[in-house]
Amino acid sequence: MKTVLIFGSGWLAHCLTRPLVSINRRVLIATRDLKEKKNEHGITYLKIAYAENGSVEFDVEIPYSVDEIIVMLPPTGMADYANTIASICKQFPSVVHFIFTSSTGVYLADEGLVTERSALKLDHPIVKAENLIKAAFPSSHKVLRLSGLIGQDRHPVIYFLRKKLNSNGNSPVNLIHRMDIVRAILLVLESSGKFGVYNLSYPKNPLKHKYYNEISEKLFQKRIEFQINGKGKRIDGSKFATDFHFKYEHDIYDISLLNQVIENNN
Repeated sequence: MKTVLIFGSGWLAHCLTRPLVSINRRVLIATRDLKEKKNEHGITYLKIAYAENGSVEFDVEIPYSVDEIIVMLPPTGMADYANTIASICKQFPSVVHFIFTSSTGVYLADEGLVTERSALKLDHPIVKAENLIKAAFPSSHKVLRLSGLIGQDRHPVIYFLRKKLNSNGNSPVNLIHRMDIVRAILLVLESSGKFGVYNLSYPKNPLKHKYYNEISEKLFQKRIEFQINGKGKRIDGSKFATDFHFKYEHDIYDISLLNQVIENNN
């Protein structure tokens, strides 16, 4: 049985653990906060701390040899994000898969079609982390640049509803459902010989004012005020679909996938 070690225990990682067990993975989760987290069948939590320079330190010895790494740590609140990522790379130099969940926010472009070849914000901490990973794992890195995340209990429509007036209503929407990300990660782990940088984004880019008003009316029977301005960028997620024979299955218009969004905001 292969062992996968996940750094981070947030909203996305929480949804990934049981599917990993279902494909016969032993799952270790490295987290700073063990409160209310209990080990389950196939899932073990390990407490970590960050040194002053940002490097990762484990409180206990890792109980198994690690075959695969998934890093889901955002740079927010990190003293030295680049050194944190470098520390993880150095501690696990021989893993078969090193997956890093990045962001489409790393692109320099403000408008037009954006592919994996588009210019980057070179000073962005996530870009620096990507470069460290690519250098450490030149033939086994999988960098997944994620568009805006949605799921049963999370959707940016709530943010727009809370504002009196929203700008850039004519800019395109770039979103992906959490379960499509989970499916993509499982597919990567079951594949061999493929590596590189990939955008993950649902292949529909409706205008912001049209999309969010349609979702808001269906969920809450309310309209959202937008300024009809802006151009914005469209994230192209077709490279991953082609290389991994992947189909985006969770439609960003499907409100049946958003039931907890309603429950949490009524």
